[in-house]
Amino acid sequence: MFALATGANAATAPAPDPHLAGGHLTATSELTEPTGSGGSGGSGKVTGSSEATGSAGSALPQLKRLIQRQADAWNRGDGTAFANTYAEDAEFITFDGTHLRGRPEMARNFQIYFDNYTKGTRLVFTKVPVTLRYPTPTTAVMITNGCVANPGEPECRPDSHSVQTYVAAHRQRGWELVSFQNTRVQNLLPPPRT
Repeated sequence: MFALATGANAATAPAPDPHLAGGHLTATSELTEPTGSGGSGGSGKVTGSSEATGSAGSALPQLKRLIQRQADAWNRGDGTAFANTYAEDAEFITFDGTHLRGRPEMARNFQIYFDNYTKGTRLVFTKVPVTLRYPTPTTAVMITNGCVANPGEPECRPDSHSVQTYVAAHRQRGWELVSFQNTRVQNLLPPPRT
């Protein structure tokens, strides 16, 4: 089961959701959009980001739906469905550093991962988003936290957390994921002072 936790920072914290149970979101529910992140109900900004203006509006609702579909596809071991959450010309840096280009290459190679190296694992997001910025009105950069949970693990192990960077572009069909990078959290630097 895919679980999307709601521990986002104050700049992007979603409003309380009546569908939440135990701090996690099930695969059939959706998070609400953070206040002030653009779209019809916000001010057009996420704190610390550029303004999201024009017909593109806020990317967050569509990005969350795409990430939900990714997790569902990963949890089923479906390489084609996973790749279909990205634009046709997307680029993807995998957890092992492989650089995949385009949806067909992503689908083919993710099926190899699912059939061999990540079989039975679950994709778990613990913060969506950590940050969301709009470098231009038709470009969104979203950072998330999560992990790949091994079979039988109810949640992320302390040593399994990663940070993901998604780049999305607003095109004719709406917001599309065009680039992805995943980095394992190592914590080599001391924690920031508060």
